[in-house]
Amino acid sequence: MRDDEAARGGKAINSDGTGENDGSVIESRYGKLSVGQLFLSYLRDNPPLRFPAVLLVLLAVLWWLQDLPWQPMAYVVLLTAAVSLAGLGINFMHYVVKYRKIEEWMRQAEQGAFLTDSPERTDHGMDGAWLALVSRWQQNCLDEMERGRAKREESSRYYTLWSHQIKTPVAAAHLLLQEETLDRPAMEQELFKMEQYVDMALQYQRLDKSGRDLVLQEYELEGLVKKAVKGLAAVFIYNRAALELGELAGQVLTDEKWFVFVLEQILSNAVKYAPKGKISVYLSGDRKELVIEDNGIGIRPEDIPRVFEWGYTGSNGRLEKRSTGIGLYLCRQVMNMLGQSIRIESEEGVGTRVCLGIDRYRFGVE
Repeated sequence: MRDDEAARGGKAINSDGTGENDGSVIESRYGKLSVGQLFLSYLRDNPPLRFPAVLLVLLAVLWWLQDLPWQPMAYVVLLTAAVSLAGLGINFMHYVVKYRKIEEWMRQAEQGAFLTDSPERTDHGMDGAWLALVSRWQQNCLDEMERGRAKREESSRYYTLWSHQIKTPVAAAHLLLQEETLDRPAMEQELFKMEQYVDMALQYQRLDKSGRDLVLQEYELEGLVKKAVKGLAAVFIYNRAALELGELAGQVLTDEKWFVFVLEQILSNAVKYAPKGKISVYLSGDRKELVIEDNGIGIRPEDIPRVFEWGYTGSNGRLEKRSTGIGLYLCRQVMNMLGQSIRIESEEGVGTRVCLGIDRYRFGVE
């Protein structure tokens, strides 16, 4: 970068962001400005500076019309010119300093850095307004960078965890293939786990682009539930879990793909923690929530407030060693995206109820 700038006639930038310049040339990102060019720019930016010269000309004309002696007029002209030039020089030096500071900030921005210092802050005037605008832009950029950094760290943690989790069904599938007689149901379970992990990873990636991937339509609620159940049929059979579907007549305004994903995650959790148990799916009394209830091991009271946090597995997940702590987090994010809600009620040793708020719907049967 220094060589390129030297070739353009610019000054080199030191490691501390300062530069070396003899002061006769002011750099610009579009070229270089001599002091003379900068002075002309200064005059264009400050039209009122022309007024003293105009006033002197008008005064000379009036003086001539009145046929007054020219010696006092000469004193007035000289005194006015001296004061004006002194003020002009001081103001121009401030202009040069400010211009050079802006150029230094521009170089810092081009290098991906941020303002290391700032001019004296003012609460009024154009300088104060510009400084406030630049500061706001810089703060927004810093906030965006921080969000991006946090998102990258979260993604890195997720895929590290994902890579470890998917090794389990892969290793189990290899062991099953080494048996003389293939246990087909067990193999189907391991394949389902792999598919579920892959699907979760894909949904995790698409969640940030959900605005472009969202298609809201009215669907039959019973049809969505049955579609999710059908995808998990082998899991229900293998775990000998009973399923009971209540009255589900009506329509729900949602995105089919995302809503079915949430149902599959919740039903999968229900089967996981209630093997050989019973899972019931029904509408609440006021028909504003879809309830998925199981009679499994339940959740400890201290874990319930945190079950939707990223990566939180709770005591059950640590006991089973099969939980990523991502499924319910994704469910909460998806339901928020759909403008709907999700909450959990549970009692340890009794069972769990997951309630999906689906008040964006119109029922055909009341």
